Amino acid sequence: MELQELLTSKSVFRYEERSDDKLEFMKDMLGRTLKGTPMEANLEKIWEGLREREVSMSTGIGLGVAIPHCSSEWVDDVIVSLAVLGSPLEFQAVDDEPVQIVVLLLMPRNRFDRHIKTLASIARMFNDEGFRQKIVGATDEEQIFELIQSFQDPTKEQ
Repeated sequence: MELQELLTSKSVFRYEERSDDKLEFMKDMLGRTLKGTPMEANLEKIWEGLREREVSMSTGIGLGVAIPHCSSEWVDDVIVSLAVLGSPLEFQAVDDEPVQIVVLLLMPRNRFDRHIKTLASIARMFNDEGFRQKIVGATDEEQIFELIQSFQDPTKEQ
């Protein structure tokens, strides 16, 4: 699925406060993402899977973007959130550059095919440097959400 289909206006966050610890940041983002959902009760169990995935291999894909993700028996539907950071965060990305865009992706354990396709579509979206710059330059969550919703993948026929 495309990010535009999965993201809601309530799952877009702009972080102005500086963070120096990617795991601490990810846990905070997970808490914001699950707040008020039935899965909030399983936050610690979901966090454990997300943390284990990140510790085993960084999800910093380069170009200032990270896509922390995991599949979990405690997740009953696809959950996505997006954070734009006012200050870059060291994420041990493949290009050794810090990140300012973080897309959190949680999937039910039995949805591996959908998981991979969703990761690929997110990576394609943020491969566009001009689009990344617009997202990082957005002043609030509403503007970020509108930019995501208006994105058209140049690799797809319109």
